[in-house]
Amino acid sequence: MKYPVSEIVKIFENAEVQGDASVELSGIASLDKATESDLSFLGNKKYSAEVPTTKAGAVLLPRKYDGKLPEKSTIIRVDNPSAELAKLGEIIEKVLWPKIKPAIHPTAVIDESAKIGENVFLGPNVVICEGAEIGNGTVLQGNNYIGRYVKIGENSHIMPNAVVMDYCELGKRVRLQPGVVIGSDGYGYELIKGVHVKVPQTGKVVVEDDVEIGANTCIDRARFDKTLIGKGTKIDNLVQIAHNVQIGQGALLVSQVGVSGSTSIGNYCVLGGQVGVAGHLKIADGVMIGGQSGVNGDLKPPADHKQGTPYVVRGTPPRPYMKAHKIDALIGHLIELFDRVKDLEKNAGLDKKTF
Repeated sequence: MKYPVSEIVKIFENAEVQGDASVELSGIASLDKATESDLSFLGNKKYSAEVPTTKAGAVLLPRKYDGKLPEKSTIIRVDNPSAELAKLGEIIEKVLWPKIKPAIHPTAVIDESAKIGENVFLGPNVVICEGAEIGNGTVLQGNNYIGRYVKIGENSHIMPNAVVMDYCELGKRVRLQPGVVIGSDGYGYELIKGVHVKVPQTGKVVVEDDVEIGANTCIDRARFDKTLIGKGTKIDNLVQIAHNVQIGQGALLVSQVGVSGSTSIGNYCVLGGQVGVAGHLKIADGVMIGGQSGVNGDLKPPADHKQGTPYVVRGTPPRPYMKAHKIDALIGHLIELFDRVKDLEKNAGLDKKTF
């Protein structure tokens, strides 16, 4: 399918076109790989140097971009190129993966006490156990196990091989990617007479509305009460969330994050890739933690932190972002510093050396 720029820009907000609006586009590509039939974009200033040399038929640029432009590309200026491209991606997604029509596959196994809403799709080998409730318009694509007394809200989408264990609850419009496990036992043992005795995990997991959980992520049921994932939170692939963790609204957890038991993460927090968080901690609203950080204490902005700006930290232990940068830079000069101290000691005639 080919569409002229003049048609594509209709879905963008207040787009300004410079150049030939009749250019036809049939694909989306990065700046360095785009051809004359592709639409490209500058979503990260890191790639600004690739703008002048791109061969894209059209380029989405920030409205305030003042760098050199490509010679042959049509320029489309918008406030947020990445956000506008997402609108186009949503249209393409609907074409590539059209909405699944309601149906129940003959291999689905449904307990007679389960409540199945209207316009539901239950794919091959779906198992729905005693007392479970499936909301209107929800899709279970296949090989899903829905445990006893599970509740799944309307218009949720459970992709293949995802599992929701007994008594857990999913809100409306929840999206589970393949391989997600909701409600696996929390990791708890007591050492009694030399034996690790399992602590029963009798709580549940509650996932609120509009949450998306990435492939092969595991969220453990609580030892008691509930493990909570707040409304609108987005969790990446391969994330581990332990028992009784509480995550607020609108948080972002990137791939391979691990959160230990009974930790509380506030609203709109961001945890970069491979962040590890110890148990029984509190992370305040809006805290942003850089990738591969190790959090071993509570985190909240200091009293002098400017209100309304993110509190960004990184490292192990986490420190304010720029301070962590400076420490890393100084570490690179440690050998030189030690050598200078040795010279000072030698020149001072000290018998005992510090290093």
